[in-house]
Amino acid sequence: MFQIELTETAKLFLKKLPKNDAEMILNKIYSIRDNPFRFLKRLQGNKLWRLRIGDYGAVVDVIVSFNKIIVIRIGRRKNIYD
Repeated sequence: MFQIELTETAKLFLKKLPKNDAEMILNKIYSIRDNPFRFLKRLQGNKLWRLRIGDYGAVVDVIVSFNKIIVIRIGRRKNIYD
């Protein structure tokens, strides 16, 4: 099972959201702990991964050797990958 770690950027974005949206995002992020690669897709030309969460998206880094998933950014899908 992988540990989940959120960056300060991700935490700040979650604080600005309505409570039900933030809970939906966190539930999805924590649900991928057992088998993250089933839900993640690789970002082109990058070592990072993306996770789709409804109208939102998350950019994550998976460190397999430490069993850790680091959530780098969370945002609206239309501009999260800029």
